[in-house]
Amino acid sequence: MLIPYHERRVIEISSEYMFDLVADVERYPEFLPLIRKAMIVRRGSSAYETQQTMALGVLLYQFRTRTELNRPHAIQVTSADWTFRRFKIDWSFTPTPEGHCCVDFALDCQIRGLWLNPFSNVLITQMGVTMVDAFVTRARQLNPACPL
Repeated sequence: MLIPYHERRVIEISSEYMFDLVADVERYPEFLPLIRKAMIVRRGSSAYETQQTMALGVLLYQFRTRTELNRPHAIQVTSADWTFRRFKIDWSFTPTPEGHCCVDFALDCQIRGLWLNPFSNVLITQMGVTMVDAFVTRARQLNPACPL
C-alpha cells in the first residue's frame, strides 16, 4: 500500500509563475521524467481533461486526468481511469510576504494490478519526491534570471 506523499517548500518565484508552470501540462514531457505524452483533449474556463502516457520502467500507462484550476492559488488533478485505484494530486500556491511562493504538493496514487504494485509504488513515490524539484529546475531553465 502506497502512503501519500506531501511536500511543502518556499520557492523564490511568484505564486502566479509557479501556477502557470504547473498548469502547462502539455509541456510536461519536456522535463518530467515519467511523463512521455500529455495532450489536452477537452478544455473549459477553469478545467481541462488530459490524455497522458506515463512510463514506469519498460511499461507505458495511458490514462486521462481532469485538472481543476483556481488561478493562482490551487490546482487539483484527479483520474477515474481504470489504470488507477487512486489518483489525486493537489497543488497550492501561497504568496509569502517577500513575494515568493509557498508550494504545497500532495500526491496520492496507486496503480491497479497486484503484481505491479510493489514496482509501480516505488516509481510513483520517486515521482512524488522529484516533482517539485522538476518544476523548480524548469523555472530556472525558462527564466535564468530567477533567483532560485
